[in-house]
Amino acid sequence: MPRNRSCGSYGPGHIMHWIQGKKSHEDGQPIIKVKVVAVHDDGGVEIEGDDLKLTLWYHDPGELRSALRYGGRAEWKPKYHVLYVISSGSFNLATLDKVEPCKPPIHRRPTETTRQFIERAMRENHGYTVPARWLADLDAIPDGDTGEPESGYLVGVETPTDPTLLEPLPPKPRPPGHG
Repeated sequence: MPRNRSCGSYGPGHIMHWIQGKKSHEDGQPIIKVKVVAVHDDGGVEIEGDDLKLTLWYHDPGELRSALRYGGRAEWKPKYHVLYVISSGSFNLATLDKVEPCKPPIHRRPTETTRQFIERAMRENHGYTVPARWLADLDAIPDGDTGEPESGYLVGVETPTDPTLLEPLPPKPRPPGHG
């Protein structure tokens, strides 16, 4: 499913961070079977289940509507504010008191150390994908290296910054004929 590339926030109601998605599937948390009854143009999302009626928010109502094209059956996982749409995947929803506008994808500034960048990305965008090569020295300024990583580590608000504790991203496949 295409992702809204103009938004770089992992905060409630925005992009699903992989750690949040993974934790939302762990055992031992409340899971409430719901039906999505409405997705409004302003991002409002109405869900209903047994003894439950909520209005939440999602930054890209068109994406959520598209995910619901095969039906509105879903599971609400309130511990991680995740709506799992049975036919399409997980969505990071916000309560109405946590709604924030989309933030553009974040990039490292040329004079910023890796540590400064990670701290800013966590503060401003609630996380980021950090290239593995940046973790060699958190206080270094990667020379001219401000682009998107091709492989690396996903760092979120709850992710430790000790490189030995981070999970690597799988490498991107290379086109045939490229070594």
